[in-house]
Amino acid sequence: MPLTINYHLDFHGWADLHVNHGQQRVRMTVSYLRDTLSELITAANLLLQGAQEAKVLAMDEPGEHLIYLQALPEGKLLVEIRWFKDWASWDIITEKEFQVVFKCEDTVLNFSTEVFENARRILEKEGVKRYREKWVENDFPVDGYNRLKLLLEK
Repeated sequence: MPLTINYHLDFHGWADLHVNHGQQRVRMTVSYLRDTLSELITAANLLLQGAQEAKVLAMDEPGEHLIYLQALPEGKLLVEIRWFKDWASWDIITEKEFQVVFKCEDTVLNFSTEVFENARRILEKEGVKRYREKWVENDFPVDGYNRLKLLLEK
């Protein structure tokens, strides 16, 4: 069963990120304090270009999820989501103080396609201007989105 991702902008400065694989599910609340959609797109671009790992941060208030992505042989991908009860990224707690809340194996191609389809849906629904209004600190990651589109078309 393939991994599925659902990234949804909520109200001003907040989003929901759901990741599912079989019976495993994790729901993440995402704050504008990090540009998580852009980080997902960057991770997909890096992995498609041969990077061995990538990380994506989804900050909540308080706490954060770290999505750790490790490339495996034959196009496979290890996806591990770690929950930190506070912000390790801001050194409030150490990077060793986490709980693994999700772990699966998927493919780089499926992960990247899921990221792209979510970004495409958000762009079509919100547009660049409304995305900026909702996401407060960051513009829609157009350049990364276009790179991902080209990589997936190869």
